[in-house]
Amino acid sequence: MSRALGTLVVVVLKARNLPDKHSFYKQDVFAQVTLQGTTQKTPVEARGGQHPVWDEELRFPVYEDKGKNGMLMEVSCWSKEPRIDDLVGKGELDITETLRTGEFDGKHL
Repeated sequence: MSRALGTLVVVVLKARNLPDKHSFYKQDVFAQVTLQGTTQKTPVEARGGQHPVWDEELRFPVYEDKGKNGMLMEVSCWSKEPRIDDLVGKGELDITETLRTGEFDGKHL
């Protein structure tokens, strides 16, 4: 059984210069964060376009023995669409150092 290390607080502040998925109107954008099999989303920023602002706090339980891939946090941005959401972009962040030091103020992913 995995031992809980604690809770990781992730603040999804904003995105800048996202690819534009629409030609005639601004896209409605949300961010999605996945860590150790848990996925959480920000609210949709209506007409957020290429520069959405969320300032949303997400909390994730962190467990000890999830292996190396368990310490990778995936952050993605999506355009909310009527039928199926459209991926705008994504990236990964290794949280190993953050867990060791207890703090990380990442301005850019």
